Amino acid sequence: MNYIVLANFKSHKTSKELESWINTVSPVATDSIDKVTLLVAPSMIHIPVVSNLLPQNPNLQLCSQDVSPFPPGSYTGAVNAPQLKEYGVKYGLIGHTERRRYFHETHPDIANKAKELLAVGITPAICLAKEDIEPQFAALDDDLQHDCIYCFEPPADIGGTVAAPAEVIEEALAMIRRYVSAPVLYGGSVTKDNITSLLKTSADGVLVATASLDPVNFNQLITQVAHAR
Repeated sequence: MNYIVLANFKSHKTSKELESWINTVSPVATDSIDKVTLLVAPSMIHIPVVSNLLPQNPNLQLCSQDVSPFPPGSYTGAVNAPQLKEYGVKYGLIGHTERRRYFHETHPDIANKAKELLAVGITPAICLAKEDIEPQFAALDDDLQHDCIYCFEPPADIGGTVAAPAEVIEEALAMIRRYVSAPVLYGGSVTKDNITSLLKTSADGVLVATASLDPVNFNQLITQVAHAR
């Protein structure tokens, strides 16, 4: 199985910057296609822009940063799963610490989002802090759990330069794997400087935010992953 690297741009980058990023990363993405699967998560408004650029590279797959927990209907401001599907979105990032913290999303909210994504063939990428694992799986339908991928994301380790210790990561990954046999990523201060040590854990991939913004640095990270697999 390829190692998964998910680049989460959060609320960064303009259309021009995204085009430049993809042009810079594409050659490295192509070279690593047998070792690394790359997911790109731009802000919602830039999904059409990135959708038009990604067909040039089969190893860059489009991921949304969120989705409405509701089906199409009268939900002002919401972007639903069928709309994402229209633009070629393959994965949907949900349950991120920042969504839980700032937008007060609950475990049932995230379960509804997963259900909406799966209904149109988009794979949910569900972020979980350690304390979210048990209640989030309780909220997810049993028959949908194995169709998602997961990301252990300790809130205290987001946005810095030091990732969680290996033993903390392994404990959380083991907890998640008690529920599912599915890819489980690690997210939290992932950089080109610590990716080698993170590759020594049993994580199936990484969620990268700040370290993904500079395409040259990101290329170095991808190259390290490809050489280590």
